[in-house]
Amino acid sequence: MSLSTNKQIRNVLKETDKLEWDDRIALQQKWTNEEKGWQCAVEWRETKYGVGLFSAQNIDAGTVIRVGKNGLNLLQFKNANDLERFIERPSSDSCHSSEEEAAARLRYLADYLWGFHRQANEEGYCNVESEKQTDRFFGMWIPGNGLNHNTSPNTVYRAAAEGGTDEGINLVALRDISKGEELYDDYIRHGKAPLWLKEFSVKNNISLNFGDCNDFVKGKNLP
Repeated sequence: MSLSTNKQIRNVLKETDKLEWDDRIALQQKWTNEEKGWQCAVEWRETKYGVGLFSAQNIDAGTVIRVGKNGLNLLQFKNANDLERFIERPSSDSCHSSEEEAAARLRYLADYLWGFHRQANEEGYCNVESEKQTDRFFGMWIPGNGLNHNTSPNTVYRAAAEGGTDEGINLVALRDISKGEELYDDYIRHGKAPLWLKEFSVKNNISLNFGDCNDFVKGKNLP
């Protein structure tokens, strides 16, 4: 299967004013999987950890499962101001008050924000601790992938083959995945949160999917 082009992937970032952020499965159903950049058949189910992502077909190792394009279905955050702009963006078509929607956006951000090391190995891990902002990408898919945490992940994030993270980031099968199997991420690979993310977390009284911002990401040394 050829990868989705920019034309095939819908610019969902232009439609975020009309979303019910707290209904995670309904949010997925707003667009077709192809419009969201999915290359393989997947589905979302309730799990004991919340909504999880499951394969609806057999997937070979190395297969691109979802294409992420900056500015279309992938949103990058470079600082706390970017996070605040996402949360406080006005919604003219929402049935909720601006305060209610901001709170829903914050909850969504807490669950779906992640970090990517540009120096990561093929399995997504990086042993180099870097404070350089340029070495890492902080972002969120919209709608989010729904990958729950597992220290034996079967997927990995990889920068676009052409253009790197400036172009986008893809979700790739790390090993063969069977139909019906849940897809996982290892949140250890997100690394430690930078100071601006930690301050944002404390300010808003939320945990984030970084090992030093919650009490459930354990098992390996954080990069």
